[in-house]
Order: sequence, then structure tokens, then C-alpha cells
Amino acid sequence: MNAFRCLGMAILAFMLAGCRVELYNGLSQSDANQMLAILMNNNIDADKQPSPDGGVTLRVEQSRFIDAVEVLRMDGFPRKRYTTVETMFPPNQLVVSPREEQQKILYLTEQHIEEMLSQMDGVVHASVAIASHPPSDDVGTRSGDSTSVAVYLKFSPRVNLEAFRVQIKSLIEKAIPGVQYDQISILMQPAGYRARVAPPPQSVEQRALLKWLSRYRQHVMLTLILLASALLILAAWRVFPRTSPADRMR
Repeated sequence: MNAFRCLGMAILAFMLAGCRVELYNGLSQSDANQMLAILMNNNIDADKQPSPDGGVTLRVEQSRFIDAVEVLRMDGFPRKRYTTVETMFPPNQLVVSPREEQQKILYLTEQHIEEMLSQMDGVVHASVAIASHPPSDDVGTRSGDSTSVAVYLKFSPRVNLEAFRVQIKSLIEKAIPGVQYDQISILMQPAGYRARVAPPPQSVEQRALLKWLSRYRQHVMLTLILLASALLILAAWRVFPRTSPADRMR
């Protein structure tokens, strides 16, 4: 019975160890490498595999799924995919009205600024809204007052993004022609961190063992099943021993 108990515990431990779940799929190779490096730097075991759609799938241990999501979120991953000029103005597009064209240009400008801000260290999420008002007929009104910009930044508490407020406003002022510095409004909000306390880092031997178990999971499971079958046959043979023909005649 001790052998069966040990074998059962071994099968259960193997099923729990190396049990990986999909974290993100359809990633680019560059994003997948950066995300994998961030997870490994935070002692979260992960790996990447090719996706059927041609992208990359990132997997982590099921027990560290929440931690992995939060760690990557604090670093602004996965990256948002922004609209390109080719998408907004395809070559075969019909002629659009000047107002519609202006709206598309403003949207592309918002996307471009969001992409620039998202590249800053500590930025978790960036949103930019440009409001272009009709020019005023008042003589004392400046032409730049017709455009205002609102920026919302969610950042990681690990980075003092408030120290870059002036530089961010200056960047936006230079990126949008005609906008005045005092017409730029920026709201910064620190992001909440919901991850659990990280467990102690694993040793090199433990990581190697988990990686080996994950890679040869099917082979090891088949070996354990065969071993369990052999023990069952042995136990049955001991409980019901074979009888010789002479014993059956008696």
C-alpha cells in the first residue's frame, strides 16, 4: 500500500508541477521577449510558444497567473496596437469630405502622442483627446486657443512620473501645431498593484526540473501510468496467486 500511496502522490505532484496556462497570445516576437524577460526578472517561471496565427503565445504557471498579469500591467504590457496612416487613409479609399479628413488627422495625432507617452518608463496607460474648436471671430482671441488637449496617464507607483509633467506638456505642445501651452491639461493617476507577495526565488536546479517536467510532460505521465499498471498487476498476483493443475485436482 505504501508503494501505491507514493505513486499516487508522485502523479499528483507531477500534474500540479509544470501546469502552465496561456497568458497572452498573438504577440509580436519583440513584445513576447520583453514580457518574458520581465516575468523572469520577477521570479515568475514562463515560456513562449508559436501561435497558430503566426504570433507568439506566452504561458506561465497556473499558480502565478495573477502575479504575471499584474507585473506586466505595471510595465505597460501587452502594448496597445495603434492605428497607422495606411489604415486611416487606404490607397483605394474614395474621396472624403474636408471635415472627415480633419477628424482622421486629429485621431492619428492622438494615436501618435499616446504611442510616444506609452514608451516612457512607468506608463501603464495613456489616453489623449484633442478638441479642435471653430476659430473665434474675436480680434483679441489667439488662433491657438481653438485647440485644446486633454491627457490621462496611469503610471506605476514605482516611477515618479510627476517629475516629467513639464517635459510631457512641452512634448505635446511641439507635437500639435498651433496648440498653446496653457491649453494642455494632464491628469496623472497611480495604478493600484493587486499582485500577491512574491514567493522566494527558485534555485537553478528547481527551475531546470520544472522546465524538464513541462517539456517532457507526456512522456513522464506515460511512464507513471505504466508503473502504476505494473504495480496493480503485481498486487493482483500476490492477492490471487496462481494455482497449479495438481492443486486444482485436489
